[in-house]
Amino acid sequence: MDRSLLGWLLLLGLGFPLLSILLDEAASRLARQQHPLAVGLRQVRAYVLPPLAVLLVMRQVLSVAGEDSWARFVETLTWVAVIVAGLSLINALLTTKKQPIAPIRWQIHVPSLFFQAARGAAILAIGYHVLNGVWSINLTGLGSSVGIASAVIALALQDTLSNLVSGLLLLFAKPFRTGDWIEVDGKQGRVIEQNWWSVTIKNPSLTFNVPNGVLSKASISNYGQRGIWKSIYASFSYDDSPSEVISALNTLTEGIDLIEAKDPALVSSYEDSSITYKLAYTVLPEKDWIVSAELKFRLYYITQRYSFTTPYPIAVQYEVDAKEGIPSRIPQVLENRQQELATYLRSLPYFLTLNDNQVEKLAERARFKAYGKGELIIREGRKDEGLYIIFKGMGHAYLTDEQGDRQIVDELELNEAFGEMAIFPGEVSPVTAVATEDVEVVVIPAKEMIEAIESNHRFASEILQYIEERKKMVRLAKGIKDEASPLTSNNGHRVQTG
Repeated sequence: MDRSLLGWLLLLGLGFPLLSILLDEAASRLARQQHPLAVGLRQVRAYVLPPLAVLLVMRQVLSVAGEDSWARFVETLTWVAVIVAGLSLINALLTTKKQPIAPIRWQIHVPSLFFQAARGAAILAIGYHVLNGVWSINLTGLGSSVGIASAVIALALQDTLSNLVSGLLLLFAKPFRTGDWIEVDGKQGRVIEQNWWSVTIKNPSLTFNVPNGVLSKASISNYGQRGIWKSIYASFSYDDSPSEVISALNTLTEGIDLIEAKDPALVSSYEDSSITYKLAYTVLPEKDWIVSAELKFRLYYITQRYSFTTPYPIAVQYEVDAKEGIPSRIPQVLENRQQELATYLRSLPYFLTLNDNQVEKLAERARFKAYGKGELIIREGRKDEGLYIIFKGMGHAYLTDEQGDRQIVDELELNEAFGEMAIFPGEVSPVTAVATEDVEVVVIPAKEMIEAIESNHRFASEILQYIEERKKMVRLAKGIKDEASPLTSNNGHRVQTG
């Protein structure tokens, strides 16, 4: 027996069954991993191997001539099976969808137009081989006819062909990618799809298509896939210290998770009646309208909290300084709330151990501060300004555990105090306090609190008791087992402020 024939018999008798088993095993493993390549391997095993084996038997074993009709039919059937399985393999190896969380191995992300071109090229190449190579059909005349028809079609479809060619040029030039935020002729949006005719762009208000031919002639600004720089401006009177205004504006973005980065606030310009300040930050363009609205919302409360003066006050009252004889400008919207503070502090059981002089001294230095819903009042890991007491509204205190999750420590209700770590120099707050609705707090500076503690032992005992109870709540939120402390009273009750 001819060795060549023996080799083909061994290949057909052993090689093909073994290859079929290997393909089936590989497809099963990939299917368990939900990999799209499993479909292509199964189609190769089911559609390509059987007609290929028959074709090899006819050609190599039975010596059937290639011009035989049956041989041509089987070869055509084999190539059709190759097209079907090949398209499945292309679908598995190329994808137009990004999978940043769990990318599939061997899968390549390509633009939609390249994906369609790869499928079309595979079909045309194999189809040409079947017609010209298998059935020996002369395509010269057909090519001439197709050329004439193509010229006619090209004239009728100039815009369509322009978009197709422009799309290919854009893919090669790569002025942007899917997922980039771009600006074209004054319109901005994120690229969500690019095909043979147009590019689909989406922004928070609408989704629109821009033809590739238009894009190829337009000026394109590409901001990439991350946040872009935005700015908010605020103007305040010359009576307000720029250092104080800048310090306050730097707190404007705290607690807004949508903001990716920020620059320190700075003086933008000096106007005739005001100073304009600028605060720059980065945010995803789709979320900028949310962040912008939140910053404007918070800007009102910062203005109230620090008693900043607007550039054009509605009414201004002038008084003469008794010492200097110089008129001083006092907006009517500001009122002296020192007496209200003193009355309020006396009403709290927390301060019953202090005498009137001590309460008056605390009230003299204490201040009302307003916070809007969602604003951070104090922040974990930072020094507290002083002792805070809820005068209006509600909030809650939380900390971040080792897993990065928020754990609620306490619900802050009316007359409840927090920020107690301010009395310990160098200590930072163990919790973050945030307003859950519009809140007004009384802030007693740390220096005055320390003086009151040093001058009144009973008051010091109450404060230490309160601090110990807060530490217990912090340990409980962190999952740390509580231990006895010398500062804990016998009854173990928490000291309340109202």
